Amino acid sequence: MRVYRFEEPLGDSLGPRRPARRRRRFPAVLILLGLAVLGLLVGGTLYLGRDTGAQIPAGTRIDGVNVGELTVPEAKAKIRAHGRQLVDRGLVFVADGNRFEVEPAAIQLRPNAQIAVRTAQADSTFVERVLGRLGFGATRDIPLTYLYNRRELGQTLLPVRQAVTIAPRNAAIATDDNGRFAVTPAATGQRPDIGALHAALKTIGVSGPDVEVPAVVTQPTITTAEATAAAEQARAFVKAPHIVTLDDDPRRIPRSVALRAVEFEPANGDVRFTLSRGTLRAFFSRTFGSRERAPRNATFTTNAAGKARIIGSKNGRGVDVDSLIATWQADPTARIVPITIGVREPALTSEKAQNLGVKQIVGQFFTPYNGGARVSNIKRGAEILDQYILPAKGTFSLNKALGERTAARGFVEAPMIGEKGVLKNSVGGGVSQIATTTFNAAFFAGLKLIEHTPHSFWIPRYPKGREATVSWGGPELVFENNWDAPIVILTHTSEEGLTVQMLSDPLGRKVESFEGKPYSFSKGKIIRIKDPKLPPGVAKFDQLKGSDGFRIKYGRRVYKDGKLISKQEWDWRYAPENGIVRIGPKVPKGGGAEPAPTETTEDPAVTDTTTTG
Repeated sequence: MRVYRFEEPLGDSLGPRRPARRRRRFPAVLILLGLAVLGLLVGGTLYLGRDTGAQIPAGTRIDGVNVGELTVPEAKAKIRAHGRQLVDRGLVFVADGNRFEVEPAAIQLRPNAQIAVRTAQADSTFVERVLGRLGFGATRDIPLTYLYNRRELGQTLLPVRQAVTIAPRNAAIATDDNGRFAVTPAATGQRPDIGALHAALKTIGVSGPDVEVPAVVTQPTITTAEATAAAEQARAFVKAPHIVTLDDDPRRIPRSVALRAVEFEPANGDVRFTLSRGTLRAFFSRTFGSRERAPRNATFTTNAAGKARIIGSKNGRGVDVDSLIATWQADPTARIVPITIGVREPALTSEKAQNLGVKQIVGQFFTPYNGGARVSNIKRGAEILDQYILPAKGTFSLNKALGERTAARGFVEAPMIGEKGVLKNSVGGGVSQIATTTFNAAFFAGLKLIEHTPHSFWIPRYPKGREATVSWGGPELVFENNWDAPIVILTHTSEEGLTVQMLSDPLGRKVESFEGKPYSFSKGKIIRIKDPKLPPGVAKFDQLKGSDGFRIKYGRRVYKDGKLISKQEWDWRYAPENGIVRIGPKVPKGGGAEPAPTETTEDPAVTDTTTTG
């Protein structure tokens, strides 16, 4: 076995040895100095980043006012003071060359410091506080807005609106008897831009005390071009000869009829040429009347048990005017147009009447009359009112339902109560009996009674207080169908009097009336009026003395399915019905005994109406 010996160190055998490195050591003073500098940096940073209790970050401004590092109350107070200074400068609206001075207090103009400070307020971090105090933080300038009372501003703006607003003018078409259709051009208008005004007021501190109110151009609904096109169509229609044929029976439409038929109607902000159905239908009724039949509406009636019955509708027939109008609207120059006899459906068909759901009488009333001219007016008014349909939630006005009482509409002169309770004749006198009867029917139907006025003095055939008078122009009789079903009003006249019925679905309604006892009476008197036109010694009664005056309370309770839903009470004072006598000159001495007064032949107490009723 061979033994190897190594005489040299292993390292020396691998190559020359490198010299060993010597460690460097910092002097203690340098270490201490470094620690001191580090301490100063940390301390300074902690100092700069300290939380002083301020709630507004450093570098924050509101409307240019520095509020950085202020508390919220301090910032609000500072901004309010700043805003008040700007408000105290005053306020002027400048509109269309006019200046309108406005007192800021009148519109309660004030700075909205709370919102501005809330926007500025933020929870700053340690780093943000350090950077902000070193001047490296971000600077914010928050705008200041202003508050005001919009209602008061609206009142203040009225003069501004009047100065600026110019209504646009629609193009118009004027027609003369010669068939010329002159077009009046349209014109734009303007109005103040209220939205821009509100925006300026909110930033009044920037916009200044003078607030410009810009004008916005407003366009007319009907332009000149649209009106011109419609007028051209009308000219072409009137100029062209039109022949209509029905079963090889040609008839020419006279130019005068064509001219009367021309109409211009607005449609979706436009104006278009059209033709009057009434004018053409009247012409065709005269021309082809033997081949036409008027439609008949469905009508309501009642049986002995008060249940509603429907008398069925019936279609009519007549010239199909709508097809003719459509043809001429498409081509106003169409000369020969065949026409047909088509079905004319009634306004109220049997199906529509059934769908109303009217079941029975829910309120009715009867009032008597004693004859005279007034009865003619009552019957005429009842004829107009019969079969009137008042939809659910609809409002009824007797004046609107009857229309103006004129001789042309079948009304005659009859006595009425005029000013100061003096009777006089007037066209339509007597229709207040319709008002009283209708009012009571509505009263017991449980409808919402909006407006009614009893007569000036009591008429014994009517309930005390629970009656009404009407006149064209007022007083009014108004009530609302506040039930969830329509009302159909029926009227019946006889030799004895007038009945008004209201038909509907009962819907669990029930009405209880109450009437107090008359009180606070006042006596009537005889009013003597000298009349030199009467013969000497003659006295003539124009109005007999009637009932005394008194106060009365009346009302009702309305129930639905046993639950009280309304209670109404009224208080009315009746004046006494004075007698009025006209007296002629004194009888000369020796002329004999003074004759007894003569009375009017018609009892004035029969006339229960007011101003025109």
